[in-house]
Amino acid sequence: MEAGTRSVVDFFAHQDRAKRNTLWLVVYFAATVVTIVALVYFVIMAILVAATQNGGQPIDLFSWHPTIFIAVVGSVVAVILSGSLYKTWELGSDGNKVAVQLGGVKIQPNTRNLDERILLNVVEEMALASGTPVPPVYLLPLETGINAFAAGTTPQNAVIGVTRGCVETMTRDELQGVIAHEFSHILNGDMKLNLRLIGMLHGILLIAMIGYVLFRMAMEIPVRSSSKDDDDAKGIFAIVAGLFATGAALVGIGYAGVFFASLIQAAVSRQREFLADASSVQFTRNPSGITGALKRIGGWKQKSVMKAVYAKEASHMFFGQGIAAQWFRTHPPLQERIRRIDPSFKGTFPTTEIIEHSESDIVDPRTLGFARSGASSAHQAALAGVEHFEERPVDAVLQVGKPEEEHLQYASRLVEEIDADLVSEVHDPYGAVTIVCSLLLAPKSDPIRQEQLKIIERYNNSALAKSVEQLVEKTDVLQPEQRLPIACMALPALDQLSDPQFGTLRTTAHALIAADSRWTIFEYAIQRFITKRLLVRSSGTSRAGRSGTNANAANAASDPKRIASAFTVVLSTLAHLGGNDHANAAFDCGWSAWGKKTERVVILQRDACTLKLLDSALDTLATVSGDAKRSMLNAFSECIAYDRRTTINEVELLRVISDAMGCPMPPVLDLAL
Repeated sequence: MEAGTRSVVDFFAHQDRAKRNTLWLVVYFAATVVTIVALVYFVIMAILVAATQNGGQPIDLFSWHPTIFIAVVGSVVAVILSGSLYKTWELGSDGNKVAVQLGGVKIQPNTRNLDERILLNVVEEMALASGTPVPPVYLLPLETGINAFAAGTTPQNAVIGVTRGCVETMTRDELQGVIAHEFSHILNGDMKLNLRLIGMLHGILLIAMIGYVLFRMAMEIPVRSSSKDDDDAKGIFAIVAGLFATGAALVGIGYAGVFFASLIQAAVSRQREFLADASSVQFTRNPSGITGALKRIGGWKQKSVMKAVYAKEASHMFFGQGIAAQWFRTHPPLQERIRRIDPSFKGTFPTTEIIEHSESDIVDPRTLGFARSGASSAHQAALAGVEHFEERPVDAVLQVGKPEEEHLQYASRLVEEIDADLVSEVHDPYGAVTIVCSLLLAPKSDPIRQEQLKIIERYNNSALAKSVEQLVEKTDVLQPEQRLPIACMALPALDQLSDPQFGTLRTTAHALIAADSRWTIFEYAIQRFITKRLLVRSSGTSRAGRSGTNANAANAASDPKRIASAFTVVLSTLAHLGGNDHANAAFDCGWSAWGKKTERVVILQRDACTLKLLDSALDTLATVSGDAKRSMLNAFSECIAYDRRTTINEVELLRVISDAMGCPMPPVLDLAL
């Protein structure tokens, strides 16, 4: 694959393919359960045959006993399903618990460790360039093998995990290639399938675990060898023998199930790894990054082997082959992965050594060179992107889930042009709260600002209000395209807040937004971050409510009328952004672009387009198929571009809406420049 080749991978088609893969996973899982049921039934019949050899009515091994069979089916299905459902529930709806179970320690956003700062900077660049929230990053300090993973169910709750061996042995370019590979899994919807595979494996392994329990029970039962003729002793011997036999059978059956599950792991994982490698090259336009990382694994004494207890269950989600001895490899051979990108590779791996990083590795050197060459600023690039959007709004939708090198360089320049004090503050929890409050203040000339400062003091304290007053001079001069990214950059630091602190932030933000009885595009984005990103990470407070909301949205999405209603809400909101003079025409333009053969509806009045209604509508639209999302986003883009007076703020709202629908949209740029 050449570095300059544009990817033809269709994000929306891949989303639908991921859903189909999930259905096939259910089929494979059911087939594995059926196999285990048959084996357990056969073993039980064999035990009964052996037990009736010396007395009682003989039983034919191949005779049919419906009562026994029903009992076996009920028991096996109950054990496997309960184990799978428990593990899925235990891991929750985000990737934090997966990372912790694998031995991960969350890296603090304001860390002073050089290796960690480089890693966080790379992840931050990737997130801003791809249009996803900046995810928490976990370091696995006890893992010396070179590996990494992405865990979660959506871009909103994803986390990145990296081993100590990976951080210590890779250059910045190679680390960038690995992180880009993991972002491909985030963007392509692979993570949800990964979590379901972990749950499935745990349920099957539970059969073997029960076998081990029976072994231990048999070993702990006291047996008197001198009383072989005693009836009680014979009974005890029979019980011990039965426990050993049953335990051995269950262990064997459990690992036979794991054998089939490993087949599924390998089938699901291998092709996705090739796609993620290719996407890494597309994203960074640097083939040597991902190939260099793979060569590091080949030349490292520990390879990519993971030591964690749960590594077997999670082996399909790692960057490299996580388990040394495995029946079926979950990853293609390193040589094959490298040759897919670099056909000239000879198959020799140079010895990998630990690398000494420097402060210059924190920032992408290619971006610095670009700036020194006199290239345009990030603001000029954003304006050029808006102009291109007005001419070809469909291009923004074509880039969904497919960030490229230009987006990565733009993200780096964007952060570089933000005041250094703000960048420093945004990585500290207190500083991040201060920045969010500052961003929500009305313009300096608006009298409501003083009332908002009083709100901050009322819900927090005078010290925070004073800090906001001092910092607002810097946030006031931010360019429109800088405001949303710096709010995204604040997410990992805000994630460190305690539940009471988070509750205070949520209350404060809501009060600041409601202070002037109207909402702006940026205010909507902030409240969406807080309620849909931070809240889903908080401990337990929202899990039940969130599940109910998702279920309601999914049910609504199965009703064409409710889909059309939700689409109407979003389209009406966007149409009113362009001004009342063109609202009706912009709405009609978007409706026509949707191309759905449903009864035409009337645009909602401006006052009816509330935050709550927009949120509910987006929750519904997030559950439709990938192809439906594509047509809707095309319609929203045409609506915004209708009056040919598009602003950066309008384009940013389109990106927020796209993200809310599960379709991360990179910064809107003119890639022809």
